[in-house]
Amino acid sequence: MVKTEFFDIAARQGFYGLEKGGLFGKKDNVRKYWEDISIKITIRDCINGALKEKGKIRVADLGCGSGEGYELITHLPVESHPENNKDFVLREEEIELYLGVDISAGMIEAGKRNYEGRKNVEFLQGDLSSDHSFLERGPFDIIFSTYSSPSHLTKAELINLLSKIAETHTDETVVILDLFAKYSPEWPCYWDKNIPEMNEYNMSWLYLPERKKPAASEVYMVKYWSGDQVRELGSELSGQTDRTVTVTVRDRSLLIGRHIDTGFYNNYPLPLRYQVNRLFDRDFRGDFQKLLADTSFLEPYRAVTPDVYNRIKSYADDWNTFILYTRALIGRNDAEVAGYIETSREFLAEEMKMLAWLVRNSPRFPVVDFLASIYSPQLAAVLRNLELSLPDGAGCGHGMMCSIVIGRE
Repeated sequence: MVKTEFFDIAARQGFYGLEKGGLFGKKDNVRKYWEDISIKITIRDCINGALKEKGKIRVADLGCGSGEGYELITHLPVESHPENNKDFVLREEEIELYLGVDISAGMIEAGKRNYEGRKNVEFLQGDLSSDHSFLERGPFDIIFSTYSSPSHLTKAELINLLSKIAETHTDETVVILDLFAKYSPEWPCYWDKNIPEMNEYNMSWLYLPERKKPAASEVYMVKYWSGDQVRELGSELSGQTDRTVTVTVRDRSLLIGRHIDTGFYNNYPLPLRYQVNRLFDRDFRGDFQKLLADTSFLEPYRAVTPDVYNRIKSYADDWNTFILYTRALIGRNDAEVAGYIETSREFLAEEMKMLAWLVRNSPRFPVVDFLASIYSPQLAAVLRNLELSLPDGAGCGHGMMCSIVIGRE
């Protein structure tokens, strides 16, 4: 008779539940393979610099939740494989202190349970709008906050926080903030420069595809930032503290933000995030027709901020070029494929040549479905790289990755 106790326990604990994939929800494929990558690239350079100086670093994670930031910083892929076969930039033993700070007592307790026994990991409950006591555990080499947590603060509260950081740190400190961006195509209702400082955001996307209307508990107020406002914040901070402040801003998730599919704030739902989730999933080819980005609904807002409108329109045009090129490539329309490559700017043309090489060499890939397993994930990576290649942020993505370097005294 076969013993089944182990399997019974494993089944009760959920290890044999249905595989739901990453097409929807908080940790969908776009978050894992696009947004996390964008954040990691921003943080990686800062950590590399700090490690070269000190060997061990001290890190504060603001709005830490249950400590997911610890996993993020310890799984930063190296740019190229070094001789010592180091897989990640930062090893756990190279973290002198990871301090997670969050306003939620429940999150802090969960973090303590998750990392129980790790002496270099601590959690502290605190409201960053007024409580800066976490700085007593400093100094920190890097202070970061991901997935728009600092947008819960007003401008006055954020600059007060940054001023306190400057006051308590004599050496150079890097502050990395992920902020809600003001000019996302998800919410043109907020593009007007005269709107109140704090505006509504909801998390109804958590329940897609079942429902789109948010419950009252899912609605809260946040500040949406433009790229210029963040740069002005840096200038104001420098004036208040007499410290050099260098600000770098990059737009994140331009056409695949959480509310692009719900259409909740623009009344024009586009299934772009869902379709990119399908591209990243090796079981799906993706629907190339539904991947075309229609930004015509933004036309009435063109006069409000022409520079932002042109940034989004230009990016959407490049995005659509790749989708139309894909249709020609898969359809074996060689003349059309050659035309796209010959008339596109260098970045696009090089990516097109790589995709063409994949298709021409498809028999060399022993997979059940070449489009689903090989081509579609690579197309998703190309669309992601297109966003990463953009110039300084204008604040037209779902969020903005902001690196604020406060110089030495």
